[in-house]
Amino acid sequence: MKVMSLGGLVVAMIPAMVSAASMELAAFRDKPLCERVAKLFGERLNAADLFKTVEWTAVALKGEGPKVRRCSSLDKTNIDLNNDGRDDLVVKTSFCMKGAPSESFYVFPADSPVLDQLGWQDMSPLLATHDKFERTGGFYPLTSLPMGKTSSSPALSAVFAIQPFRLDGVAYVSLTDARREWMVIAKYRGGERFEDLCYLHTGTN
Repeated sequence: MKVMSLGGLVVAMIPAMVSAASMELAAFRDKPLCERVAKLFGERLNAADLFKTVEWTAVALKGEGPKVRRCSSLDKTNIDLNNDGRDDLVVKTSFCMKGAPSESFYVFPADSPVLDQLGWQDMSPLLATHDKFERTGGFYPLTSLPMGKTSSSPALSAVFAIQPFRLDGVAYVSLTDARREWMVIAKYRGGERFEDLCYLHTGTN
């Protein structure tokens, strides 16, 4: 069911985006949820607490990897990412594109042996899954929710930051890029599919 876009305006300090920025709820599918999330991202401590709802553990791979962790990291967590009642093994990677780290994630059954099959010289077991977000160098268009009159359709592009979080027992994913102008709040639906729920837009005052 389509819901008319344009929500309230929240003025806040946003640590993960732009300092001294205003956050606008530009489009939404679930207005109460999106207004709540916008407020949480607009409060420094609460936004940090929101991301702490998912705990990551570093993955040690066989072989010799790059020396700079920010450009060569794998982290894992167990979370019911697609909200089907079963935990998933989620592996998040960070690799640099032109010096900037970009994140992807890959989803497996909770008991998958995939991590035992990986090495720095062979990531193919990880990359082979159909359940993933893997857009480095590409685009994530913000076209699923109506935003009224805009000069062009916005999109996240090139370098991505991804953070799953839980709110009231439900898993969501936040997506943004290096520009930190737009943030998407979505539910992960399996494969490479997402259900966009909120588009948050920031701009300096």
